[in-house]
Amino acid sequence: MIRIAADRLQDGIPDYSTVEEAVRAFEMGAGRLARLSRYYEGKHDILSRTRLTGLPNSRICHAYPRYIAQVSASYLLGEPVQVDGPEPGASALRALLLKASADSVDVELALYQAIFGRAVSLCYEDRSAQPFVCSLNPRNAFVVYDDTVAGDPLFGVYIQEDEGHKAYTVYTDRHVIIYDKTRRARTQPHPFLSLPMVEYKNGADAHGDFEDVLALIDAYNLLQADRMNDRQQFSDALLVLTGVMGIGSDAEGSAMERLRQEKTLALPDSDAKAEWLVKTPQEQDVDILRKALAQDIHKFSLTPDFSDERFAGNASGIAIKYKLFNFDNRIKLKERYFVTGLRERARAFCGWLYTRQRVALDADELRFKLSRRLPVNELERAATLNHLRDILPKDTLAFNSPLQEDPARRGKEGTGSK
Repeated sequence: MIRIAADRLQDGIPDYSTVEEAVRAFEMGAGRLARLSRYYEGKHDILSRTRLTGLPNSRICHAYPRYIAQVSASYLLGEPVQVDGPEPGASALRALLLKASADSVDVELALYQAIFGRAVSLCYEDRSAQPFVCSLNPRNAFVVYDDTVAGDPLFGVYIQEDEGHKAYTVYTDRHVIIYDKTRRARTQPHPFLSLPMVEYKNGADAHGDFEDVLALIDAYNLLQADRMNDRQQFSDALLVLTGVMGIGSDAEGSAMERLRQEKTLALPDSDAKAEWLVKTPQEQDVDILRKALAQDIHKFSLTPDFSDERFAGNASGIAIKYKLFNFDNRIKLKERYFVTGLRERARAFCGWLYTRQRVALDADELRFKLSRRLPVNELERAATLNHLRDILPKDTLAFNSPLQEDPARRGKEGTGSK
């Protein structure tokens, strides 16, 4: 988190030196963000590995970072975000979010949050004066906060390249300031009445979901690459000749060529020997280490391995929930920070509603609901309802039934026949 004193802003607008200072602080972590992006794209450190000439050099990358980030993001947003609040403002806000394709933007934000430890969204107005929201690459955008315990956001910065020079677009709660390569500023107001750039953190430390297991992923890549190298060297076995000076040539051709074609070798006397020199691979030990590394990657990233036999289809619902306990707790923590970002984004849309349509809506009164998608054991659920059939009313049992009611029958009962 980048912090500066709020009194350095004049009328809420930072000068160029303040923006440059914030950009320098942000770029100190550029290497970390680049590495996280590279690992998510499958460009791991092992790809730069070199070995002596003639030795096999397998460089194998395993897509654990992509798996961890995508599983986390998809579980966080198993269903589109639901927004409720006082009417008619809430309906107007939902219409704006629907038109702005906020659902697809939320998916991008959740993925960025999982990869980089934070995501950034921007609310803007297009040429037809309609509000939209987009997801910015966290490697080029950030928000600056004040240095108080409250940590209120002061302004956001979006970095762009302009003919080899960096251009900054700065967003405050009232203005958009564009600094070009000549450091000249163009200032224009915006209608959102709050900061339109919002950060979605992945926790207090803003770490990516796979960031803490990168060393384990490197070890897994190295183990599997060396395993392949050993296999290739095993096929390049050496023929050791004892009591023989070498394989020369005779009238019928090369003895080595005869060995290749006829698979036979004539030795000069009974004391001569020929045997293969090979490396005996310890496959069982290597596989045990591989499984241990894979388990540690899933364990310390708190991401379940859904290919594990413990997630069998005959497992009970409560058993699956226990296996997902730590993962679910981590997602709930991510959800709290994600909802905080959604509320700040909604605050900007509420400002637009008031500015353009005079619709008053307080973002603090909104409720955000994020739903999960989990496999349900329908047989277990039906058995539970069966045990409660003498306790609960029929309407309650029918409402909680895993079976869908026949629409034709429901319509027929609604009309009623006498």
